Amino acid sequence: MRTQSLQYYMHDGPTAFRLELAGNLNHEGTLRLDQDWQTASSTIGDRRLIVDLTLVTGADEQGRELLTRWSREGAQLVATSKASRALTESILGGPLSEPPEAVTTDRTWFRFRASNLGRAVALLWLVMLGFPVEMTAATLKSETVSAWDDYLQTANGNLQDRVRPGGSFLWALESTERAAKIRGGEIVVVPAPGQNPKKVPGGLIHHWMGAMFLSNLKLDDILEVTRDYDHYKEFYRPFVMESKAIARGDSSDIFSMLLMNKVLLLKTALDADYEVTNVRLDDRRFYSISRTTRVQEIEEYGQPGEYWKPQGQGGGYIWKLYSIARLEQRDGGVYVEIEAVGLSRDIPVAVRFVVDPIVRRVSHNSLLVSLQQTKEAVDGRLAEVTKSPEVAAGAQRAPSVSATLSNKSSAFTRVH
Repeated sequence: MRTQSLQYYMHDGPTAFRLELAGNLNHEGTLRLDQDWQTASSTIGDRRLIVDLTLVTGADEQGRELLTRWSREGAQLVATSKASRALTESILGGPLSEPPEAVTTDRTWFRFRASNLGRAVALLWLVMLGFPVEMTAATLKSETVSAWDDYLQTANGNLQDRVRPGGSFLWALESTERAAKIRGGEIVVVPAPGQNPKKVPGGLIHHWMGAMFLSNLKLDDILEVTRDYDHYKEFYRPFVMESKAIARGDSSDIFSMLLMNKVLLLKTALDADYEVTNVRLDDRRFYSISRTTRVQEIEEYGQPGEYWKPQGQGGGYIWKLYSIARLEQRDGGVYVEIEAVGLSRDIPVAVRFVVDPIVRRVSHNSLLVSLQQTKEAVDGRLAEVTKSPEVAAGAQRAPSVSATLSNKSSAFTRVH
């Protein structure tokens, strides 16, 4: 009998995230499944995991170990056929409990392949949106670009209102409740007002806001990390494979990044160039505008058949990225906030009701993870500084250094 390769199915419900497995859970399939689950798990919150094994035809040692671990961690295993139930009970070493009726009757499963979900999430730091469905190629159309340009014009107009004298520079401080959370060390990430994602001809515009406060730091402490493009590949592993500064100046930077989910061993990557405009309003306020000037998908990356697709062609996971960052030094630290805007292909109508909530959760979590990774980068940079002989010798003359290391609560996102 021919061994069927492992396939994944999913249903994203309000109280549970359900996986249906089909085929043989062998070593290769188990590795993909486990790694993709680690990626997807950041999007499900506290909902429980339900794993349907009814269509599983076999499981080797690695597959059995994975299912045993999931069960031990609280996952509900379901097997409704005689053969699958016997297999599952042999793995667990005991009788399988009967699943709730809703688990066996709610069968609105939605098929996905591991590579698609992994690729989407992997390429999604800072609202890089992908969809857990099998999608055909998409081409960026002129009317989509026009709608994108119009949207950015409005965003830039709002920025100019903020930076002019008398304007409300920080979104973080416009709400007393929001300001209290941020000042207390919480990273706040929310969708921008209005329809989000916003549907435009041939695509979707995703716009998210993130804000945080860094205690006992100065403006330049943050900029030393966020403008260190050559080290992005170290700061933002495993998604950033390569990064380098192309040109740097007082008011503008150009850099490139190669993005790929190295953990999932995927063969598709994104190579992009970024142009950043930096504006220092005074010694305490700074803002920057970043945009992609080129985004190209690379199929079979690192393989003999590696192929760079023309701009605007490919899966359409990311067509364009744009962001506005504002930093202000006050209240004993630095407030940092970012507006992150991305353009992707549209979601097919037939699956939109399933994919929409996933897109929103992944968008939120990807920005949050980006901020957390930058915090680690800032922490690491300051730790290196304190190890230098000059700093150690002058530690008593500069006690604020140790205070900085012990009081940071959040950080600036990598795309700026």
